[in-house]
Amino acid sequence: MKKTLTLSLALLCGSSIAVDKGDWIFHARAINISPNDDSSLIRVDGAGVPGTGVNVDDNFSLDLSLAYMFSDHWAVELLADLSSKHNVSAYGLSDLGVPNGTDVVETNVLPPTVFLQYQFRPSEKVRPYMGVGVNHTLFFSDKLTPAAKDVLGASGLSLESSFGLGAQFGIDFEMKNDWFLNIDLKYIQIDTEAKFDTAIGRASVDVDINPTVFGIGFGRTF
Repeated sequence: MKKTLTLSLALLCGSSIAVDKGDWIFHARAINISPNDDSSLIRVDGAGVPGTGVNVDDNFSLDLSLAYMFSDHWAVELLADLSSKHNVSAYGLSDLGVPNGTDVVETNVLPPTVFLQYQFRPSEKVRPYMGVGVNHTLFFSDKLTPAAKDVLGASGLSLESSFGLGAQFGIDFEMKNDWFLNIDLKYIQIDTEAKFDTAIGRASVDVDINPTVFGIGFGRTF
């Protein structure tokens, strides 16, 4: 127990490694993507179907980012998450033979984001930061599930890409040899319109995804 405690203190202590103007900061994190989703009514040929809508599930992925310190406190960070796969389920379609919670769409999401980031205590061992940025989200490899195809006769799915704002707050905990432990929380505006053909007409639905993204991982200063 003593050895473990000594090792932990040794990693977190030692001489302070400040981040300064001209430094590069790399992060790699495991993340949970939790949508704060909201949708319109599902429309068929433009008419909303009362009581209907969709939900987006959460998932895990890997978050990679690279920041450049252009002053002692300010940085520009490029966030390049690996894509995550999400299922979209429908509700309110029981009369058509689709039970509530049935997955109707599967899609992969790629959300590159650029943040303007402020480092509050760049010369300390514990370095909180916050940022605001702009996001562009791409949806790809999207497909309709067998339930959507077989029960609704769905085909011809399309999902619009998205532009939105983002915000972040995180803390770097210094370790050794330019390495640090990182925790990070982001909120990103993401929305889309899904369209597809069905046996009873052209269907569409607007979806606000707006995920909260929590990450924990490691970083390094160069």
